[in-house]
Amino acid sequence: MNTILIYPRLEFAKVQTPMIPFSIVFIADYLLKRDIDVKIFDLRHDDIKQVLDKISEDEPKYVGISVMTGPQIYNALIISKLIKQEFKEVKIVWGGIHSTILPTQTLQNRLIDIIIRGEGEKPYYKLVSGKKISQINGLSFKKDKKIIHNPENKLLESSELNKLSIPWELIDPGRYIENGNFNMITSRGCPYKCAFCYNALLNNVWRGWTPEKCMQELDKALEFGARKIFFYDDNFFANLKRIKALFTYFKENNIIWKAELRVDRLDYELAEEAKKHGCNQMYFGAESGSQRILNILNKNISITDIIRSAKITKELEIIADYSWMIGIPGETEKDLKMTIKLIKKVKKINPNSEFSIKILFPYPKTAIYQKALDMGFKPPSNLLEWSKIRREQAQDYLKNKNRLEMIAITSAVVGRKVFEQLNFPPIKILKFIANTRWKRGFFGFGIENLFFKLFKNLIENRMDKERSIKYDPFLHRLVSVEEN
Repeated sequence: MNTILIYPRLEFAKVQTPMIPFSIVFIADYLLKRDIDVKIFDLRHDDIKQVLDKISEDEPKYVGISVMTGPQIYNALIISKLIKQEFKEVKIVWGGIHSTILPTQTLQNRLIDIIIRGEGEKPYYKLVSGKKISQINGLSFKKDKKIIHNPENKLLESSELNKLSIPWELIDPGRYIENGNFNMITSRGCPYKCAFCYNALLNNVWRGWTPEKCMQELDKALEFGARKIFFYDDNFFANLKRIKALFTYFKENNIIWKAELRVDRLDYELAEEAKKHGCNQMYFGAESGSQRILNILNKNISITDIIRSAKITKELEIIADYSWMIGIPGETEKDLKMTIKLIKKVKKINPNSEFSIKILFPYPKTAIYQKALDMGFKPPSNLLEWSKIRREQAQDYLKNKNRLEMIAITSAVVGRKVFEQLNFPPIKILKFIANTRWKRGFFGFGIENLFFKLFKNLIENRMDKERSIKYDPFLHRLVSVEEN
């Protein structure tokens, strides 16, 4: 038995060292350990022709594709169409958060045969090993022109997750480790119930590798040159006992690392210990400067928590990276101004901090979704429309749409140190306009959208011509991959 797993290309994917496509890599490992022959294609690196050639050679019955909301949907549709055109007998299986949230709408597309809802390891194994489709929990499929949804699939237990490994024999380490930078995931889920997050509904049980398992997997990455680790776990600090057990390992191996942490979980003692053991950056989801909005978002944090995190990171010389959110259903002009005011205050407390402002997109089935619908939000009606969703893009139901987009674009420039390094003419103009807007608080209609798109295209083109140039998230600048 054999199968092929595909990770479609992402928009703006060439700038940073890419993360291993864990969504398909862990499924591949699960299959390998059960004697299923599996091949992985990461289309951020691989060519579509390689995929088609391998399908022709191996003749798999199923091809799995992992898909996130946004531009990746478009790229997934392209590869699905090409496969269907050449291999009509192959069944296309989509998985990932988008398919999980909207299985019926996703299956309405003629290119997609089967959906895996939730975690894919067990359902996909049962599928490719020949179990009857109607008996596999977590699957949605088409039968007699009807869409059938099987019962939900249970999440993997921590003990099961602990048996999953990175199958390095299936991937090229050089693709995912550059200048010592390596992106890692050691856990799944989040126990909190933020109103905008899909985890609150679909993945609200935290499960993680044991410290010993983390060390075992990191040892392999270190052998391939990893030295600076960005932990992309939804809640890396969920189990403090686990994290503290890793501190000595980090220090002994001279690992520099960063991870996300809730502001209400940070205290001086934890930050000091993390700093002593290699942590030089922390990522915080601050979201809003209005306590009323934080309550609407069900963040269970306070403005005081946010300010305290800035003071602690400043004192310990830890770079703090804050994520903020605007365009929230129910947000007033006063709330918006409070957010900008708090961002400036945090930056003043810790000048070495960075920030970004995103525009909330109301995901179906999240707590905030109904509020958006009540305000006139019209969700995309098909996959092509979903593929056009962008983080810097405000939806039409928001009255101050243009202003919100200007704030988001401005933050992308003034909130990131990398722009200090970029001095070609269009970016100089963009920086001047953005800095002026930020200082004066004027975010009316402007031409930044054009410059921002131009900037993205310029960077993409430069990455095509100079593949050795990458953004280093620890140095906060563009560097050569040979530069240490």
